[in-house]
Amino acid sequence: MAEEELELDVNQPKGSKTMMILVIVLIVLVLAMGGVGAWLFLGKDDSASSHSAEKEEPVLGPLKYLTMVPEFIVNFGPGSKVRYLQVDLQLSSRDENALATVGTYRPVIRNDVLVLLSSVSFDDLKSREGKEQLQKKLLNTINKVVIAASHTASADGEKDDKQDSAHGEHASTDEDIEGPIENVYFTSFIMQ
Repeated sequence: MAEEELELDVNQPKGSKTMMILVIVLIVLVLAMGGVGAWLFLGKDDSASSHSAEKEEPVLGPLKYLTMVPEFIVNFGPGSKVRYLQVDLQLSSRDENALATVGTYRPVIRNDVLVLLSSVSFDDLKSREGKEQLQKKLLNTINKVVIAASHTASADGEKDDKQDSAHGEHASTDEDIEGPIENVYFTSFIMQ
């Protein structure tokens, strides 16, 4: 009987050994893929956080509007089909400091806008493209003043040459200026 107890079943089917090996290999592959996936997932978070630490994007708030009061009125030159232009403007920005700067530098901005408006003709403004071009020039003019004013304010009260040059050089700007004022809207545009 002792011989019977020690007798092992050597004639096991070969399929069960193969099946056991396949299950072990499959478990190892699933664990390896899970580890690689976790490493990639955590690696992306680390690179994103280190990238955001290097360059912080400002959080943009809701769009706010500022009406330029009173309206702008300019005369057209002699020989023109119309005699004057009356424009109401609204400015939009997500930066409250920029809108406050517009309020502070309102005389400079009004001067530069009036100089720009008086330099256009009726023929320039009779088409939609002409009005859009004027809108772009107004936006650049206003942003140039706001940017120069913010550079002046960042000098901690010291008088800056940019403030002196902020007056008068804005009326003829054609280059695109990226600034805190996002758009200029015509809320009224009358030519008579």
